[in-house]
Amino acid sequence: MYPNSGKPAIGTRLALTLLLASVASPILAGQLLEGRPNDALIATVSRNEPNLIRVDGRKIRRIHGVEGEFVVSADRETGAAYLKPTTEQPQFSVFVADDAGRHWKLLLQTADIPAETLVIRDRSQARSEGKAILADDSRLGAIRRVLLALARDAEPEDMTARNTLEIVPLWNEARLILVRTLDGALFGEKYQLINLSSSRMVIDERELYRPGVLAVMVDSLELEPGESTDVLVILEGRDG
Repeated sequence: MYPNSGKPAIGTRLALTLLLASVASPILAGQLLEGRPNDALIATVSRNEPNLIRVDGRKIRRIHGVEGEFVVSADRETGAAYLKPTTEQPQFSVFVADDAGRHWKLLLQTADIPAETLVIRDRSQARSEGKAILADDSRLGAIRRVLLALARDAEPEDMTARNTLEIVPLWNEARLILVRTLDGALFGEKYQLINLSSSRMVIDERELYRPGVLAVMVDSLELEPGESTDVLVILEGRDG
């Protein structure tokens, strides 16, 4: 999420992002940057710690950028790289070249957060691997049903609801509170996200993914200072 990003206001809208079959794989831990080589992929990195960057299924050959803005340490065995910002600027750009000859442009924003993992993934590859779930209408229907129940604070007969007020560590400029869960074949979480900063906050759903997440729904993608929004998260059930 990016305070004062300069993006035009888009108002409140419903945003639903479904991550397909591969989301449960450990390869997707951290920030998933999914796109094509010509796209500009946005991510947030730690200002003070080395951040791991990898290209899904490929090896990194080189990371290009402005000299003096960052330092890179290569892991030649795995093909990943560690990048640590050295610039005082709040954001900078790099190009990541992989062993398939592709160049990925990353727009990196620095923040006082722990070290991050960035996973670059070709969108066409993700679409191909996700065909199994796309063809399974009952699976998508179940996800939508749990999302709707969370949004309405309903309790489906085959699920157990629990209300809570649990603060989840996030960023200094935001507060994330878990307010409700639904437990069944799928597991649903409802959060309240509050903008604690003095600037407009633009939310990127990708930052809310973690291993096991199937879907994220954010009620409002832009928050003025002090405003809040509902965030709904669907995960694999405990037996999934």
